[in-house]
Amino acid sequence: MTTAMLESIPFLITRPAGKADNLLASLDSLGVGYLYQPLITTAQVSLKQQDQQQLQNAAAVIFVSVSAVNSLQNQYDGALLTAPLFAVGQTTALALHRWLGREVIVPEDQRSEGLLQLPQLHDVSGKQLVVVRGNAGRELIKQTLVTRGASVRYVQSYKRQPLPLDGALLCQQWQLAGIRCIVATSNEILQQLFNLVPSANQHWLQQCDWILVSPRMQESAIALGIATERITLADNANDSALLAAISQLQREYQ
Repeated sequence: MTTAMLESIPFLITRPAGKADNLLASLDSLGVGYLYQPLITTAQVSLKQQDQQQLQNAAAVIFVSVSAVNSLQNQYDGALLTAPLFAVGQTTALALHRWLGREVIVPEDQRSEGLLQLPQLHDVSGKQLVVVRGNAGRELIKQTLVTRGASVRYVQSYKRQPLPLDGALLCQQWQLAGIRCIVATSNEILQQLFNLVPSANQHWLQQCDWILVSPRMQESAIALGIATERITLADNANDSALLAAISQLQREYQ
């Protein structure tokens, strides 16, 4: 790869493997230069008998990610999932619809905050709700629904784990490539970048532009030393919103 080629790569995409394919294909079709480096991967977690009972008894089932859907689909009979279905984002909703062929309720504001504004999740007193997710993650959905009188249980269908990467080497490669903007779609990815890159090189991270997907992420980025003016907030974490934000910065870079 020549120096001229390296200088034409302004964007670093960090979405997990399996979640970036459509975005990368769109960037390729538009001729936008990027490097792709996932930082975390997912592994399926076997369902317990208790998990299966909770899914069958639930008054509603909420899915927080595509990985939650795919990992459950691999080990659970969808015919047993008869409760109303909710998804935090449109991509997750589409994955559910492909699997079950049923209506999925998804908020216009594709975040936990948007999900909790849905009228169907306000009158939940006395109901048993299930949230299908990975390890850890935000507690906002459960905490809010419990305050509304619901009983909320987690079903963990997968776990996220960091990839074993050489942060010093990667940072050097990113700088040589001329990366100007880093696209991160979760606080976990944002923090993992700063965990990977040695402290001596974190000033470079702070000087990059960033595309993030929520005000909460913006607050985390500012706490890590990234200036507000270097942050662009995409409307949400789906491919079309990320592509719009990348395209806008691409125009500014030309």
